[in-house]
Amino acid sequence: MSTLFKRIDTVFLQVNDFDGTIKWYCDVLGFTLRWKDDKGGYAALNIGETALTLVRSKTEPAKNANISFNFYTADIERAQQLLLQNNVNVGSINEDGQVKWFKFQDIEGNELEVCYFKE
Repeated sequence: MSTLFKRIDTVFLQVNDFDGTIKWYCDVLGFTLRWKDDKGGYAALNIGETALTLVRSKTEPAKNANISFNFYTADIERAQQLLLQNNVNVGSINEDGQVKWFKFQDIEGNELEVCYFKE
């Protein structure tokens, strides 16, 4: 265990529609805006200890084709239903015995994932 680094402070995700994506993450996923810098093109969203920072892309497209991180939930079925009710492109729930997960796409088409395991 590193004594120098305490945690991951933020995760960065490039987006094309800066304001629209901020609104989507707040409306659909229920995140709240921590801070926004329109001039610099950064916005940090509250989600637990580690913020999700959206960065306005300077080139198009900014779509992330690989899953860079996943979201943990204590109720994966409820999370999947919430996304489906908001017309999000959601995959089926997979299970390997200890972990359950599913993939989904945000409004920008970024591949993301939700996981559950007994803590």
